[in-house]
Amino acid sequence: MAAHAVPLVAPELDRINRHAYQQRGVLRQFGSASGWLEPGEREAVLSVGDVARGAPILDIGIGGGRTAPLMREISADYVGIDYTPEMVELARGRFPDLTFQQMDARNLAFDAGRFQLVTFSYNGIDSVDLAGRQAILREVHRVLRPGGHFVFSALNHDAAAQARHWPDWSVFRGTGLDPRRLVRAAAKLVVGGVNRLRRAAMTRDDGEVAMGTISAHNFALVTVFTSPSAQVRQLRAAGFAVDAIFAPDGQRMPVDGMGDATAPWYHFVARK
Repeated sequence: MAAHAVPLVAPELDRINRHAYQQRGVLRQFGSASGWLEPGEREAVLSVGDVARGAPILDIGIGGGRTAPLMREISADYVGIDYTPEMVELARGRFPDLTFQQMDARNLAFDAGRFQLVTFSYNGIDSVDLAGRQAILREVHRVLRPGGHFVFSALNHDAAAQARHWPDWSVFRGTGLDPRRLVRAAAKLVVGGVNRLRRAAMTRDDGEVAMGTISAHNFALVTVFTSPSAQVRQLRAAGFAVDAIFAPDGQRMPVDGMGDATAPWYHFVARK
């Protein structure tokens, strides 16, 4: 992959990803998801669970509301947001007793110091361009209380090439010999290939940050991939201290000097 500077502002990224998150298949997936995604997510959130116990929590990028009951176990003072109205309606339908709002994390409509804990799961922060990422970090820092935590996951630069790999044979997982399932899986494979080719011109890489397609949702998304060391620098530049990094399997990683990080993503625990 040729080295090119990743643009700070990429308006097409927003347009493509918002459209992807509104697709019926994506909505079905998010609408049925429940529980912790993996040990790393659980360890990252629970590492600050006692500090946030009973305090206000902001849950960004809630999708279909998967994380809502998990956060409610920590505190009843909970607000979930998503920038996609269809996702917000999904979450409200599943958890009508909880508070969900349509809101963009780049412009949070909350007072400064409102929350003790802010979360952003499922690599959601990677769906916006670098300028948007910087805005999110600033906004999260603003709405956190002193000593409050930001827990989020981000795609790893060193796994970017693997994430863009096609053909993605996993679409045939669970089809067996059912003809209808095989046809649907083959169609997904073709759609993924077409989407990947359509977005190929957007691929960029500056050595620590990359932008390109990802196999999730049939390559409908274009995302940012950041090395752990670059992510740590971004957090510190926004005024955060980085308390911990967790791999998907729950292993706690060193905050500095990770070297060649090989996991597809990492969970970061940052403190204001």
